[in-house]
Amino acid sequence: MPEGPELHLASRFVNAMCAGRVFTGSPVKSEVNWKNPEVSFEAKAYTISAVSRGKEVQMSLNPVEEGKKKKGKVLESLKIVFRFGMSGMFRFTPASELPKHAHLMFHTTDKPPMVLSFVDVRRFGKWEVGGGWQKDRGPCIILEYQEFRANVLSRLSDAAFNRPICEVLLNQKYFNGVGNYLRAEVLYRLGIPPFVSARSVLEPLAKAEELVAQNGLKGVKVKTEQPDLLELCNKLALEVVSLGATTYNHSPDSESSHDAFLRWLQCYYNSDMRTLVDHNGRTIWFKGEAGPLAPKGGKTRGTNKKMEAAVKKRKSTNKVDQAETVKKVKLEVKTETSKGSKSKKTPKRNTRPKHPSTKVGTGTPKSTTVGRTRSKSAQAPAKNTPARPRRTTKATAKTPHQPLPKRASTRRVGQKSRK
Repeated sequence: MPEGPELHLASRFVNAMCAGRVFTGSPVKSEVNWKNPEVSFEAKAYTISAVSRGKEVQMSLNPVEEGKKKKGKVLESLKIVFRFGMSGMFRFTPASELPKHAHLMFHTTDKPPMVLSFVDVRRFGKWEVGGGWQKDRGPCIILEYQEFRANVLSRLSDAAFNRPICEVLLNQKYFNGVGNYLRAEVLYRLGIPPFVSARSVLEPLAKAEELVAQNGLKGVKVKTEQPDLLELCNKLALEVVSLGATTYNHSPDSESSHDAFLRWLQCYYNSDMRTLVDHNGRTIWFKGEAGPLAPKGGKTRGTNKKMEAAVKKRKSTNKVDQAETVKKVKLEVKTETSKGSKSKKTPKRNTRPKHPSTKVGTGTPKSTTVGRTRSKSAQAPAKNTPARPRRTTKATAKTPHQPLPKRASTRRVGQKSRK
C-alpha cells in the first residue's frame, strides 16, 4: 500500500508534469469505475497543482484568467482529494497511449494532446470532489513534524495506546503517513519488539520533554545517541523521498532510484527476519522476540517470492557483473554436461534370464535359473501328494429348508375379502 513518501512523491510528480501546461475540458472518468463520483468543471482552460498530507493528495484545478468568467459567473478553483488505496498512482502519457487502468483523466491543450491519469489497478483508490483533508487524520509525518510529535505525546492517555506499538503505528489518527514497510524499518532500527505496549515506548519521550519544559528550555532538543521513534518516522520517510522512487511508484526511467530503495530496506521483506500477523490481519517483519502482546497462535504469513528475490538481487553492489558471471558459469556447466553425456555410452540393462516354462504334467521346472536357488518351501508340490480335505463351517453347511411364518391378516372387521 502506498505510504506517506509515495504520496509526497506523487504530488511532486504532478507539479513537475503540469508546470507550464494548460488543461481543457471536464475530467473524464472511466466507465468501469462506478464507486467514485464524476468531476464536473466548467472552465475551458485551467492549470493543475497538487500537495500531499500523510496518505492523501489534494489536487487543485485553477481556472486561467481568460476562462474565469462564464455567463457572468466567476469560476473558483476546484479541490479533489485522492487516497491511493492499494495501488494508486499518477501517470502522464500521450493521449494515444493511455494506461490500461486509468480511471480519471485530465487532457492538455498540447498538440499532440497529453493526459494526466489517475491509475489504479486494484480499484481501491478513492477521490472526493470539493472536499478537504479527512478530519480524523493527524498531522503529516513529513511536512508537519512538530505538530505530529505534539499530537502523539499529548494524547498518550487515549485507549489506543494500550495496543501494541506495531498496530498503533498504522493508526492514521496519530501516525499519518506510516505504513507497513515504514513501521517495520522504524522498529527494527530501534530494536523495539513489535508487540509491546505503545504507551510504554512513548511515555519516556513525553517525560523527557516535560523535564526540559520545567527547566525553561521549551523547544530545545536534548541530544541523544540515536533518534527516538517519532524522529525516526520523520527521518526514514525523508530518506525514502530523497531516493525518488519506491516499490509502489516507479517507471522504467527511474530504475536506478528504485534499486536504491530496495537496497535501503533492511527489515521489510527480508528472509532473515521473522513474520507475524497482527490483530488487524497485517504482516509485521521483525527480529528477535515478538513481545508480550503478541497474538495467541502466532500466525505467520508467507512472503512475496518475487519481491524477496528482487530485494536480495538489488542488495549486491555489483549486481550487473554478478549476473553476467552467473550466466557464463551456467553456460559452461551446460556445455560440459552435454559433452559428457555424448561421450559416455549408456550401459546395457542387466536383465535376468526368464524362467523356462515347466512341462505339462510335471511339477518341477525344466532348468534352474542363474543366481539363488529356490527354497524347499517355494518348490512345487510332489505329484502324489494327497489333496487337503475341504473345511466346512456352520455357515457353509447345508441346513434343511424351513418355511417362513404365515403373515398376519390385515383385513378389517366387516370387510369382505377380494376373490
